[in-house]
Amino acid sequence: MAAWAGEISEYALMIAKEKVFYFWGAMDLIGIVFYSIDALRLLVKLWESSAGNPAVIIFMMIANGINGILTGVFYFVYILTPLTLFVSAWLFFKKSRYAVRFAMAQEVFRVLTLQCSVTLFPMVVGASGMTGATVNISKLLLSEILKVGSLIYVRKKQ
Repeated sequence: MAAWAGEISEYALMIAKEKVFYFWGAMDLIGIVFYSIDALRLLVKLWESSAGNPAVIIFMMIANGINGILTGVFYFVYILTPLTLFVSAWLFFKKSRYAVRFAMAQEVFRVLTLQCSVTLFPMVVGASGMTGATVNISKLLLSEILKVGSLIYVRKKQ
């Protein structure tokens, strides 16, 4: 009986891990869509955007001193974030053992670019009409706490 109960709890853990992996994989895919929509909406012409013109980043880093370096690093991170979202989603859907580690490292990009991990939060907040710095900071913190907490839970149970 004890062995059977152990098998059930191990099976339940695998189901929970799969659900967490699928959820974060889906959130990353939705995040890619949001990045694409943002890029199209905010940047009228691709050649004017920093993503379309890496020379802009290099120029900012060289010509503008420390402020330019920080701005260049921000744009570089902003450009890399959709790529990391794609890799993260792929790792989660493949149930890779590296998915949790990669997602934890990716959290640095998310915090630097102020992008929520739970991409549904901005949709809900935008639809409700709530605005303000406290709302945005709250949704970012709640989103990151949920992601990091769930990933730590999965990591400890592996």
